[in-house]
Amino acid sequence: MGITGIPAPRGVYYHAANDWVALSSTVLMPFWEGRPAALEILNVGSDHAIAQLPGSHAGVQIANDARPTLYLHGINPTDLYLVRATSKADYRELRMPVSRHFREWAHFRAKDLTAVEIQAVNGDIVAIKPGADLKPGEYAVATAFEPGAQWVRLGFDFGIVGGGAGQ
Repeated sequence: MGITGIPAPRGVYYHAANDWVALSSTVLMPFWEGRPAALEILNVGSDHAIAQLPGSHAGVQIANDARPTLYLHGINPTDLYLVRATSKADYRELRMPVSRHFREWAHFRAKDLTAVEIQAVNGDIVAIKPGADLKPGEYAVATAFEPGAQWVRLGFDFGIVGGGAGQ
């Protein structure tokens, strides 16, 4: 499988009609909602953390494609997740259960994850496709910021509108 015209910068892209569209990226840092920083550091209190995506909807909204193929350019797919986000009034959130084991700490909820099929394309480009149709809603491709950085992830967000599963 060959790809032409994908933009040069590192990122996640969707090929819409005749154009490549870059998904917006956000640093996903899980924090306890409304908890003082000292309690966060000491890992005391809540049993979950929240990572936020700005805006009530992603800038890229994919219509009538419940299993879109996304292209990762310059991103290692070994620690990659496709996560469903919950929309709020002015942001979207990813709820993450918290382990009391410091090395494991926050992780994505199984019910929010969708399995993906990964295929090498060429060079440092990899195609990912959901293993099943996505329901309409907000999603993020989450990947480690850098190898071994399990607590800090980059989130590349998109939405599915119409034509998704359950429509």
